[in-house]
This record gives sequence, C-alpha cells and structure tokens, in this order.
Amino acid sequence: MKDKLISINDIKKAHKIFQKSYGDKLARFVMKLAGLDNVNRIYDCSKYEKGTDIEDTMIDKGMGAIRAVHNIEVLKQFDGKPFITVSNHPYGHIDGIMLIGEVAKVRPDFKVMVNWMLGMIDIMGDHFIGVNPYSSGSLAERSSTSGVKECIQHLKGDHPLGFFPAGAVSKNRLNRIEDREWQAGVIKLIQKAKVPVVPVYISGTNSWFFNFLDLIDWRLRTVRLCHELNTKKGKTINMVFGEPISVEQQQKITDIKEFGAFLKDKTYDLKSTILSK
Repeated sequence: MKDKLISINDIKKAHKIFQKSYGDKLARFVMKLAGLDNVNRIYDCSKYEKGTDIEDTMIDKGMGAIRAVHNIEVLKQFDGKPFITVSNHPYGHIDGIMLIGEVAKVRPDFKVMVNWMLGMIDIMGDHFIGVNPYSSGSLAERSSTSGVKECIQHLKGDHPLGFFPAGAVSKNRLNRIEDREWQAGVIKLIQKAKVPVVPVYISGTNSWFFNFLDLIDWRLRTVRLCHELNTKKGKTINMVFGEPISVEQQQKITDIKEFGAFLKDKTYDLKSTILSK
C-alpha cells in the first residue's frame, strides 16, 4: 500500500525539468492542474478497506455517487464457470471501479482489463490485468501479448473477465455521448474465448465541459479526466446487466467488425431498461 497513490516525487521523476530549483513548485502545480489531488483523496479514504469495501468506499465516500445495480442476478448461473462482461466506458474511472466492485461481490475472482489510471491503484491490483491493446509501438505490443496470454489463462481457469472494448472514454458522436467503435483486438479475443458474454450498460457521462474539451483537443480532455472525479456527487449511476449471449449466438457472426457492433448494440440496448423504470 502506498502513502499516496501519486506523490510529488512521482511527478518529479517524470522529467528532468522537475530537478531544477523550482521543481517542487512546478510539480505541485502539475498535481493541481491534472486533478491528481482528487485521486489521492479518494485513494486515502479507501486504502485501509478490504475486499469490495474498497470500491464501495471509493464511490460512496470518495466520490459521493449513488449506485443503482440492476439484474446482476444473471451472474449466479455462472458459479464456478467462466464468462466475459463487455461494457460501455462513459467515465474512464468510476465505471471500472463500480464494475469490479459489483461483479466481485458475486465472483471474487473477477478481473478486468483496465486503463492506465485504474492500473495504478495497487489496492485493487488483484482485479487487474495489465495490458494496453489499444496503443501502438513495441512496448505496447509486448504488453498486449503478455496481457492477452494472461486473459486466456484466466478464462481457462474458469474465472470471469471484463472488458471495456472501446479502450477509451465515450465522446461526442453525432450529438450524443457514446463509445467509439469497439476495438478489433479485444473483439477477436472475445470471439476466440468461446464463453458466454454478459453485456453491461453504465449510465451517464462526464461533464459537458469535459466533452467540450474533446472538440478542441483530446489532450485537454485527458488532463481534465481526474477532475471529473469531483462531478459525480449526488448523481445516480445505473449499471444494468443484460441476458448472457451464448457461444452459439456468438458463432452466428463471423465478421469481427460486425461482431463488435453486435456486442456494442446489445450493451446500449440496455439503456431502455433504465428509462422504463
């Protein structure tokens, strides 16, 4: 367990400019600019918890959000059996924390392929698979190969696995906030796994300002991401578990792009479940 999830010293190691006489002041400025103080605050309030109390405390106490979980009972049919969850990615942080926290209450052996920020949270490390299949370059390729192997072994051991197949936070798409096309690398892995797939829809979006920044430059939006941890207080986040998609249903679609669109549509179709309540 770390004293701080991201410390001033961590920032200072990132670039030689922080070794100059004004390095400490600059590092503190970067911490505030990137919202990393918010990350440390949420980490501090949950780091002494155990099990799924870690995720619950992060959301309930750290972010002040309200969780509403629907139809998670569908997972009980997979006692001791492997399955895959696929989810939309509206937030880039709380969605992963909430997914892990809820599924792990049913299956403590649940793991998720996560983004860079969640991957740093050591107290949740038992539920992570460290891989970045969404980037390019030799380092990313090595990480992807290792991570894919770990995913396969995890499923072969009769354990459940979760994916956010977009590999990026939802963004403005034709006057609505939605995932980009789900990435082929993950879809291929799901197709080859030959286990039931459970779609999981997560409601809501980040702030209008966060999404506005993406229209200017995606890097500005990325800098804003940790600030978004402070915009969830009092908001209800619905998580809807859909009916499992059997292996037989999956095998009817052989084209990767078509299969990815099918899984994405099945996930977003669950939005109507919330609207009907």
